[in-house]
Amino acid sequence: MTGLGSGLAPHIESLLDLKHAIGWPYTTSERHLRAFDAMCAAEYPGQTTLSRPMAMHWATGRPGEHVNGQMRRITPVRQLAKHMAGLGVDAYVIPSGIPGKQVRYRPHLYTPGELRAIFQAADRIDPSPHGGQRHIIIPAVFRMIYCLGLRPGEARRLHRTDVDLTRGTIHIRESKGHKDRLVFLSTDLHNYCRRYDATISVYHPERVAFFPNQTGGFYSPSTLDYWFHQLLAAATPPIMGVEGSRPRVYDLRHAHVVEVINRWTRAGHDPQALLAYLSLHLGHANPDNTWYYFHLAADFHPDLRALANTNIEATFPEASHAL
Repeated sequence: MTGLGSGLAPHIESLLDLKHAIGWPYTTSERHLRAFDAMCAAEYPGQTTLSRPMAMHWATGRPGEHVNGQMRRITPVRQLAKHMAGLGVDAYVIPSGIPGKQVRYRPHLYTPGELRAIFQAADRIDPSPHGGQRHIIIPAVFRMIYCLGLRPGEARRLHRTDVDLTRGTIHIRESKGHKDRLVFLSTDLHNYCRRYDATISVYHPERVAFFPNQTGGFYSPSTLDYWFHQLLAAATPPIMGVEGSRPRVYDLRHAHVVEVINRWTRAGHDPQALLAYLSLHLGHANPDNTWYYFHLAADFHPDLRALANTNIEATFPEASHAL
């Protein structure tokens, strides 16, 4: 670990080493801890214990910040304090009631027309005036997220060697649940990925990332979000969503899963009997988490209401989708 400059740096390094040693990617939390370290170095130079003023300075809400984002920012600092306390070092733990109750996000489920408009907009995207091959990458990366139900971070972090274009499989490295898994490409997606790979390899023959930035490495989460909002705005008509259901990249995964459940049901299969397979496909550590999608499918498709337990939301609350 490098680049840490506050008096808390050894403890932050210790926590990150621990998280990585037990197999947690901890990517987002590490980014927040680095930002917290920078704040401490600037505002509290030389401070080697985590005091209440330091913790509460960090915990204070920022202008326009959503409570969920504030919670994601606070949680790793709270974990740091508990880690330090466990080592016998004085540390103030931000109270659990701050910042308040997390707001449950209601996914935006795209209609077939909206999905068509999104991918048509992707196919029309112009090359970047700053270089790079976004006009090649954007149509491919969002198709892969939707067609395979990947988490956006899983697609973004794919290595070239993770995609076996001979067998038509993709190796998803440890993600949420911290387990690797293998997903299979449909014939159409397999052929599409072959064409994409041949085209992008002209520009990046030695790339590490399957979806490479200008240096052949990996894009940031904010880049994917920025691109996707460009597509929503460029769609015909533009896709705005409704209050409390603003479209996100992650909702492409939701749309994929609900479509799978619908397809099984309308083909006469029992989706509940196939729950374990869907759970493996999605990378859920516990099949119970997959039940959330049966509730979601019933919400948007009343003919599937019988599949969902009316108390399922209380029994299996939706997990955080931060990556």
